[in-house]
Amino acid sequence: MGVLGKDIFDLSRPWTSTRVRFGEEGYWVEDVPEMQAYGSTLTEILNLDLIPFQAVVDAVDQVIEKRDSDTAPRAFMDLCGVVGALPLYRLYREDLRFFGKMQVEQFAVGEARDAFGEFVLEGDSRLLEFARRTLEELAEIQERYGRFLGRLSEGPVVEKKKGQRKEPLTQQMLARHLEPYVSGVSLGADPRVDAPRVDIQYEVLNLPGREPVLVEKISFSRLRDFVYVECMRGMQKGFVPKQCANCGRWFLQSPGATFAYCDGIAPGETERTCREIGAISNFREKVKNSEIWQLHQRAYKKYFARTRKGTMSRAEFEIWSREAEQLRDRALAEYDRERDAEKKEAIVQRLKEELNRI
Repeated sequence: MGVLGKDIFDLSRPWTSTRVRFGEEGYWVEDVPEMQAYGSTLTEILNLDLIPFQAVVDAVDQVIEKRDSDTAPRAFMDLCGVVGALPLYRLYREDLRFFGKMQVEQFAVGEARDAFGEFVLEGDSRLLEFARRTLEELAEIQERYGRFLGRLSEGPVVEKKKGQRKEPLTQQMLARHLEPYVSGVSLGADPRVDAPRVDIQYEVLNLPGREPVLVEKISFSRLRDFVYVECMRGMQKGFVPKQCANCGRWFLQSPGATFAYCDGIAPGETERTCREIGAISNFREKVKNSEIWQLHQRAYKKYFARTRKGTMSRAEFEIWSREAEQLRDRALAEYDRERDAEKKEAIVQRLKEELNRI
């Protein structure tokens, strides 16, 4: 029964690595047809609470230490469920999740259950070894990539307007002296050596409903190796995880976007998102620190009140609003360029007259 137990219960044996196909727009994991966005798995890991995972691994270690054969099957099945729900592995390890949800009696009774317990107590399961190693890797990824990405986005909280030029990620890395991180010295398996090399093959991926694409196929035996490749490929294409300036959770920023806040529901709110709250906060801060914005807002409220009273039509207000924005933005640009205090004051006074004349 001991040999049979190893064959039946060592559920990690069939898949010891994860096959990933990398394309231009994203990647495909194993046989899952849905394309994943670059940086999506890293973002999940950065937000992952490791405490429940640690608790399940500890529970298996405890039953082994106590030689508790009665509790061992349930502890091992819980471990299967947790591993199957981890980032990356949740995409294709339905077998582990299904096994983790089963009752022990549904899977093994009598001598088979005894053999299952003996197998767990031996403590040499590949799944248990994988879980322990992956737990260490997850903690390492959170610490190292969190530090790297945090430094990448250091600075004042700014959200670019639509159409404004975004500073390329490479320039941001150079400006913050992060080139050593990119080479893998600090992001790889060991802080003293470069990141592990991977073997690449090419194939044509032909999925139903999609145009055939030429992809790079890589097999990863460790999560840290996959994350390194996913992160750097994503950054090449403009995908980068970023920490929300409001709630602190990580979100995936897509190419061309510059957001400081995520679009999840904000803490303490039922409907408003962090991005909505952040926009309001940024706007208030902007108005508070700018005479020109204060003038514009006073004039805006005055003219908007006229539409409430019926002394100004909606159409007239919209025309005024567009012209007022142009005057405001022109005055802001002149004000920022000017160094003379008297000339700055003259710009403010001119804007005040113009806003109340149109």
